[in-house]
Amino acid sequence: MKQVSCKNCGAVYDETLAKCPYCGTMNKKGAYRQFRLKIAGMIDGMLGLKDDVHRSISRTILLSFLRALILIAITVGLAFIASRFANVNYYNNREYDEKAYETILWEDENLEKLEKAYQNEDYKTIEKLYYENSKVVSNWVHYPSYCLRSKYKTIMGEGKLDKFKLEKVLYFLYYPEYYTGYNSAKKIDKEEYGQMRESIVAMMDENGFPEEKLEEIYKEHADEYGYISSYDLEEYFNG
Repeated sequence: MKQVSCKNCGAVYDETLAKCPYCGTMNKKGAYRQFRLKIAGMIDGMLGLKDDVHRSISRTILLSFLRALILIAITVGLAFIASRFANVNYYNNREYDEKAYETILWEDENLEKLEKAYQNEDYKTIEKLYYENSKVVSNWVHYPSYCLRSKYKTIMGEGKLDKFKLEKVLYFLYYPEYYTGYNSAKKIDKEEYGQMRESIVAMMDENGFPEEKLEEIYKEHADEYGYISSYDLEEYFNG
């Protein structure tokens, strides 16, 4: 019989052995041969055959059958995965289409209400509709003007000037995106915003906060993103 040399200890032994008898290092060729013999023995036991010719033919047939089963199993598995993926996409697309349709219906039913409430300065109705469908309302053409109008009304309607009102004023004057949202801020009516801004500046000037002072306060307390805190403004109302 052919001999092999162990790659680990250098010992020479029969190549049919699955591992080196001295150090136990695996012999791939021998191990594979032993595995095939075990499989062949199992097939022989299953078929009860002893004749070499019959045994060889039966093994070939059985192995071909097993290969076919494996291929069928793989095909069925892939088909199942593909169908599940298709179903997921179908349901996702269907859900998206249903939501889009619902959005269109809601817009058709409520756009007139929005316009009417805007003309009548009925901001409570707009706010209610916003909570019903914020996506539609936030994309509404008058949304940034509504945000600034309602905040302007709040600022001018508050009697006492304190740190909270000052915070609102600073955002309105120097960071209106805080009220409208960054994307909606691009749709701000500059003329209307300018008029409201002038009124607030005049009101603050009468209360001892000229525009130069307001800008200085904002720059001093705004972080890198433009946000401020009313607590940082407390010093302007303590003595």
